[in-house]
Amino acid sequence: MQSLRNRLFNVSTELTEDAAEQLRRPPVNTYDIQVHPSAGTSHPATLDNVIKGIFEIQTTWLKTRNVSPVAALEIRRDTTGTLSLQISVPTKRLERKVRSNLDGALPSVQFDRGVSGLPVAGGDTLGGGILTTGLPDWYPLRTEFDDPPLNAVIGTLHKHAMQDSNIVVQILFQPVAGQPLRRWWWRRRAYKRINYLRKEKSDLWRSRSATPREKHQADAIERKTGTSRFWVTIRFVVVGADEYVPSRVKELAGAFNRFESEETGQYLDMNTVRSVFPDRVRQFGMEVARRDFGRWTLRFQVSGEELAALLAIPDRSQDNITTGGP
Repeated sequence: MQSLRNRLFNVSTELTEDAAEQLRRPPVNTYDIQVHPSAGTSHPATLDNVIKGIFEIQTTWLKTRNVSPVAALEIRRDTTGTLSLQISVPTKRLERKVRSNLDGALPSVQFDRGVSGLPVAGGDTLGGGILTTGLPDWYPLRTEFDDPPLNAVIGTLHKHAMQDSNIVVQILFQPVAGQPLRRWWWRRRAYKRINYLRKEKSDLWRSRSATPREKHQADAIERKTGTSRFWVTIRFVVVGADEYVPSRVKELAGAFNRFESEETGQYLDMNTVRSVFPDRVRQFGMEVARRDFGRWTLRFQVSGEELAALLAIPDRSQDNITTGGP
């Protein structure tokens, strides 16, 4: 028997042909670069130099508004069950920078033209989910890995998993810039936490110094606060699962458990898209298709190190992955 929550809130919506056409339509001014890892070649676990090389901060002349480019990394599984990986950027200049920097970091990869829009058709059901930080986002995620952490996402999307569903996993990112008041407030709250972690604690019975763990957490927050940061949102679109969307979202979210930090306790928390109005669920899909932060975002801030781990190109060998090279 369905719970009251499930009866009141929709987790999916059925698409008309017109709605599906809108979702398939590519966004204006987008350049999609499909990345083909070479079979049997290991990739770096993070892409620090690539992140430093491809992005520039842009603001309006008064430095109050952030107009930096928004880009996306997407892992897509379409109706054929084939997995593809692509990076989408809004300008030709950034497309060249992505290609040249990835080629320098991963000489074995090959590039092709990517695709836009969502893999949907009229009559399909659409739902999804969003990840956000479980703790305040001044706590860093894990950044040290032996292999690209998105290998776990690739593994979750093997050819025998969730066979009734087309999937898009999207990591949207943009440099933090402009909005001086918002940035001041974020730093102020972060430093209040740093000071709390480092200070002597006391209760009715005794006082104690900060523990080594608290000191490590304070140091990690201070490192993140003192570096350039990026806005990030992680979203899943699930096509064809209908009432099983929450289960699919939970399965995909589990692949991001690798980012949980033992040092800081930071982790990524799962949120299934739900609404009383089915059209709101379709609006979520539209924002993902447009690669727009929009309303359905739950965005959070990450450091360059964190982003370099989130965007590391997977190197997992799997039957349904599109690869290049010999």
